[in-house]
Amino acid sequence: MKKKLVTLLCAITCVALVGCGGSKGMAYEESMAYDTYSMNDEAYSNSYEYAEEDSIVAYDEGSSVSTTENATNSNRKLIKNVNLSIETKDYDNLINGVTNDINACGGYIEYMDVYNGSNYNNNRSERSASITARIPAARLYDFVNAVGSVANITNKTESTRDVTLSYVDMESHKNMLKAEDERLVEMLEKAETIEDMITIEDRLADIRYQIDSMESQLRTYDNQVDYSTVEMYIREVVTYTPQVVEPQSGWERMTTGFTESLKGVGNGIKEFCIGFVIALPYIVVALAIIAILLFIIFRLLRFIPGYREWSDEVRANRKAKKAAKKAAKKASKTGVVSDGNDVASK
Repeated sequence: MKKKLVTLLCAITCVALVGCGGSKGMAYEESMAYDTYSMNDEAYSNSYEYAEEDSIVAYDEGSSVSTTENATNSNRKLIKNVNLSIETKDYDNLINGVTNDINACGGYIEYMDVYNGSNYNNNRSERSASITARIPAARLYDFVNAVGSVANITNKTESTRDVTLSYVDMESHKNMLKAEDERLVEMLEKAETIEDMITIEDRLADIRYQIDSMESQLRTYDNQVDYSTVEMYIREVVTYTPQVVEPQSGWERMTTGFTESLKGVGNGIKEFCIGFVIALPYIVVALAIIAILLFIIFRLLRFIPGYREWSDEVRANRKAKKAAKKAAKKASKTGVVSDGNDVASK
């Protein structure tokens, strides 16, 4: 009886493997059908139909996201990721607007890091924020366009990963395992010995573990397909980075460069004055310390042997030179040439 049961289990396993191979063939045929469908321009153009009136309104006081009906979803399993580098002049309003509209369109914030700015550049704080949001796939481009309408997007990166083939193959494999699970349950009910029951239960445990793992992976795929990932880096600026740089003539370049240089010089002088006033207490303390150190050094030099005689000699030489200079000036005025040494001796 046990040999027959083992033979039957082997047969069921072979049937499951054949079914899995068939499911791969079916998945491949379905993927080819999807490829043919995607090559049809009309069908592809109708895969996502976003009405203009459904777009998200600009982030202003009381802004919100329209909740009207979206276009039909495509049958393909596409995972989309968008990275945005954003500049804004109205930092607080943009952060609040982005947060509110993510929630209003049915999405959620997966990660958020807001830096309120302790560093200053040109007398202005540098604030920034990093936000990772999960947006419903049907509202992805509405959301991105709305952000671009109220801020300056300096860089945009978009990627799409097609997991249709893997999804269909895994789903087919899961269905085959479920069918095998049902057959094993029927066999377990008819088992006559404990050994047969243990053998069947071991196989059931292995199959159900595989089914749970596949269902978890399928749920992950569904979440990634239904909710696109949008990563945003928001930076507060005074002026936007120009998106289109038009060629300038030589005179325009000179005028612009000279003006920018004057602004740079003015900002430099202003920042120097501000920095000097800020550092003035430190400068006063440093000068006082230096004066005290010099006073102590000169007081200590008096105790060095021979320093007093050398100092007196230096003073006498200085006085002699001054007297000689005065005598020379006086002689030049009276027309009498005198010897500086005589004056020095006097």
